Amino acid sequence: MSVSLRHPLTGRVKVQPEGWSWGCFIGSGILGIPLFSRGLVVWGAVMVVFNATYLIVQFIPTDRASAIETWMGIAAVALCFFFGFRANAMAIDRYLSNGWEFSDRRLELLRSGPQTHV
Repeated sequence: MSVSLRHPLTGRVKVQPEGWSWGCFIGSGILGIPLFSRGLVVWGAVMVVFNATYLIVQFIPTDRASAIETWMGIAAVALCFFFGFRANAMAIDRYLSNGWEFSDRRLELLRSGPQTHV
């Protein structure tokens, strides 16, 4: 499923996918490239630093480094699942926080949750 977002000043429409992201699941472990393409620059930078650290740890020939490498590998898989589940929703939230609006008002009402009137 996808969501259409419209910029209020320029009128530009962007269709953003929702739900699971295979691209982020597979690609976030490769320097976070899909995260940068979705505008999630901070998370992409986190993945670049994580991958650089993981690469450095692999070349240290001690038992402690081997244990750290194992735990970092597990963390890398967990991060790939996290970004697979959440990257599209985080990208939509980023667009909304930057002033974009839903092009369909019904989606905005559904996403904001039930309204209570006092």
